[in-house]
Amino acid sequence: SLGFASNVAAAREAFEAVEIHEPRSMIDAERAPALARPTFVLPLVMHREGAPPPTTTGSWRTQTPRYVHNLAPCSAWCPAGNDVVGFVQAVATNGEAAASKILGRTTALSAVCGRVCPAPCMEGCNRREYDGTVNIRGLERWIADHVPVAETAVPKIGEPKRFAIVGGGPAGLSAAYTLAQLGHHATIFDGEKALGGVLRTGIPTYRLPRDVLDREVDAILRLGVETRCGEFLDRARISQLSDEYDAVILATGLQKLRGLDVPGRSLPGVEQGIAFLHRVNVEGREAPPDGVGVSGHVVVLGGGNTALDCARSALRSGASSVTVAYRRTRAEMPAIAEEIEEAIHEGVKFVYLRAPSAFLGIGRVRAVVLAEVALGEPDATGRRAPIVTDRVEELVCDGVLLALGQSADLSKLPEGWSLANGRVFRGSLALSVFAAGDVSTGDGTVAHAIGDGRRAATRALIALGVALEPFERPDRTKAVPVTDLRLDHFAKTAPARENLAPVAQRTMTFDEVSMGLADALESHRCFSCGQCTRCDTCLVYCPEGVIRRAAGDYAIDYTNCKGCGICVTECPRKAMEMSA
Repeated sequence: SLGFASNVAAAREAFEAVEIHEPRSMIDAERAPALARPTFVLPLVMHREGAPPPTTTGSWRTQTPRYVHNLAPCSAWCPAGNDVVGFVQAVATNGEAAASKILGRTTALSAVCGRVCPAPCMEGCNRREYDGTVNIRGLERWIADHVPVAETAVPKIGEPKRFAIVGGGPAGLSAAYTLAQLGHHATIFDGEKALGGVLRTGIPTYRLPRDVLDREVDAILRLGVETRCGEFLDRARISQLSDEYDAVILATGLQKLRGLDVPGRSLPGVEQGIAFLHRVNVEGREAPPDGVGVSGHVVVLGGGNTALDCARSALRSGASSVTVAYRRTRAEMPAIAEEIEEAIHEGVKFVYLRAPSAFLGIGRVRAVVLAEVALGEPDATGRRAPIVTDRVEELVCDGVLLALGQSADLSKLPEGWSLANGRVFRGSLALSVFAAGDVSTGDGTVAHAIGDGRRAATRALIALGVALEPFERPDRTKAVPVTDLRLDHFAKTAPARENLAPVAQRTMTFDEVSMGLADALESHRCFSCGQCTRCDTCLVYCPEGVIRRAAGDYAIDYTNCKGCGICVTECPRKAMEMSA
């Protein structure tokens, strides 16, 4: 065969290169071996470069190693599209300033996300099952708090486009930031007096201090983004914007609140949690205009982050006790796990597998009737569907906050407009109107909103004839799995945790609970999946010594490489592969 003939040719080449020399004397014979080898053997880890082999590989080599840049799961899981492994490795090797520049390419809300993001990147981290996921969220906060995301110089372009962005929450801010970075004009319209959306009106200050939010919003505005605040737009005004601007981006969030069609739902003391949070966060009042504020025992219905924010804010607003009732188990709660733990430490009680069936009281709610729930078969999302039973119990209370979810309100769309796949149509005609964030996707997290704001901005520019690559979320299926890593190269170390204010002090104030990480050493726990860190493993394990350092990287001498693949096998990070 061809392979056999090739081996014979290589063997003949090696045989013909052999030279035999007789020693001149016995002394020379004894000295020769000593002269040919080092006086001592270096430990394996001390080897850096080996001498090149005396013969070339010939034609029998069928594959060669090469360095690759594979997708890390943390980056693949980030809805905002951040280069997670990039900024984590940057802070580990080059410091916060270098990491901040990498974050600034994709987001202007790093200090915000470092506090309130549910951190899907940490869910995807390959270190999760080894010794605990890398605290990526804590590192993002550390970077942004020490070196705020650098403002990029806005490029001067010949014909900048003009955009109207309706909604100043994370999706609208992200869209404006993306457009401004590319040299285009963006004006944000928002009904509140200040930008931020749910970041300002819904998330309590003990999770997100307003000076942190203001700092990052101001950085976006300094790029030239304009604002029109204090006016909620109606259908006619939105239609006018589509005529006045090159394109419109709708980033209005989830405005429709889910209620309950059960007896007693209109009793005073039963209130939407979003209204309560808005009152506390924006108006600075604990009681609504009718004077029925939170006091005594408050029941919160729901299991998401809004429910947890309501529960912990109620404690800080005068409630003597708080109970969260959720229709599934704790394992299915969509709230951030750390938020649940902190709420428990603060004294919030949880009852699971319970659904409200009625409210009782005369002139004011005095109890909520909770029905027992059984979990049935998984629904379309994979979660087990709740089945409400006839078994009920009464839970005495002094107030109820509803945190049952929200949905998009499309009633603001002008007559004849419809929304499909993030774009607005009039009949079958595609308009230069795009939707961003929760109003389009309903994902409900800050990171998703940031990513979809980027996506809407790039889609709008492309529709206007601007040539650029559209932003799309990374394909998780292409991420490096943990089975492709050499875990034996990494020592086990526990994750770093944020420093928290003492429990006894937390419910006395709305001051920030988490003080963040003590340092950035957590970054050194990163596996750097799929990306070379120049750890020298390939160089050390190469039996032929054909891998050498070159200009801060590696160079492979393919003339002498025999294609054995040992370097690829030993690479701890899946940053090498064999190619034909």
